[in-house]
Amino acid sequence: MNLLESKVIQTKVEKEIFIDEISNIELSGFQYPNKNIPYYEMMVGVDLMRIRNNEFYGTKKSYFGLRITEDLQSIVVFDPDQQSIFAVKNELEKQAAIELIGYLLIESPKFKELVRQMIYNNKQANVVSDIEIQEHKAKLSVLEGLLNVPNLDVKIAKKIAC
Repeated sequence: MNLLESKVIQTKVEKEIFIDEISNIELSGFQYPNKNIPYYEMMVGVDLMRIRNNEFYGTKKSYFGLRITEDLQSIVVFDPDQQSIFAVKNELEKQAAIELIGYLLIESPKFKELVRQMIYNNKQANVVSDIEIQEHKAKLSVLEGLLNVPNLDVKIAKKIAC
């Protein structure tokens, strides 16, 4: 029997519940460092079930961003412009969102399974040019780093810090 892990963000008007399943997690928008941006960047989306007045109120996808230094030693969690997991939340609610993010990055077996699937898929990719090969190797390094987040220095951007 498999047990489902879940995390709850209690807001003033509803409970936002994350159920730890691969289908509820999305990694997207991978960007490489360039002369203007000295870090890797990606978005993490989570599906949250919404409960209001003890009744199901639908689901929503909320996002947070990750900026990872080129040396792969530090991760900064940031607040995206749209569909932010931190949107319309007070300090206590933001802290609950930060705890959910910590769980995802450090403890979640399903997040790690998703990352391992992405590593496998990237290793199967057909890359030809030197630039593609360099980007491919860099992306694999970043994804492999996400499997060992407790070893990295994780920070919360000042804009969302509680």
